Amino acid sequence: MLSKKQIRQNCLKLRENLSNFELEKYSKDISEKLLKTTEYKKAKNIFIYLSFGKEVDTKYIIDIAKKDKKQIFVPVLKQKKGQMTFKPLVETFYRNKFGIKEPKTDIEKQSDDSTLIIVPALAYTKDGYRIGYGGGYYDYFLDNNIYMASIGLCINKFIINFEPENFDKKVDTVITEQNIYK
Repeated sequence: MLSKKQIRQNCLKLRENLSNFELEKYSKDISEKLLKTTEYKKAKNIFIYLSFGKEVDTKYIIDIAKKDKKQIFVPVLKQKKGQMTFKPLVETFYRNKFGIKEPKTDIEKQSDDSTLIIVPALAYTKDGYRIGYGGGYYDYFLDNNIYMASIGLCINKFIINFEPENFDKKVDTVITEQNIYK
């Protein structure tokens, strides 16, 4: 069986080979499935990543969530390794050490039982375990915060099998362009 590091490298290569057309189509299909979920409809707060590179694009979800009067918050890395917080989506950003956009604001939001967390990954298992980028930020956040539900967005070809480690935290649901795994 491949290590998480090997799986991560393979998935990054495969993802980079996706055409912009494929990525846009998959992202739209996945987004439409998410927007129909009970979890999305019930949520007051949406904690969502700003897509980077060839991740499932979250722009469509963010645009609809704004129209639906949801409060939108995006991740910001903390100084302490492996930890992050969420801040309101604002118009001005800076790029963190990984080149990912983070909002320029001092306001932070604690998650609560009306919060839906949208979790990025390179790959997921059908039962919700993920291979991220290796920093453990979402594992730590999911393990140490209250929220209504967590949903992973994933292109179906990145649904894989791997043996999770003790510290890996799974999401409640994984949505692909083809399926919803609970």
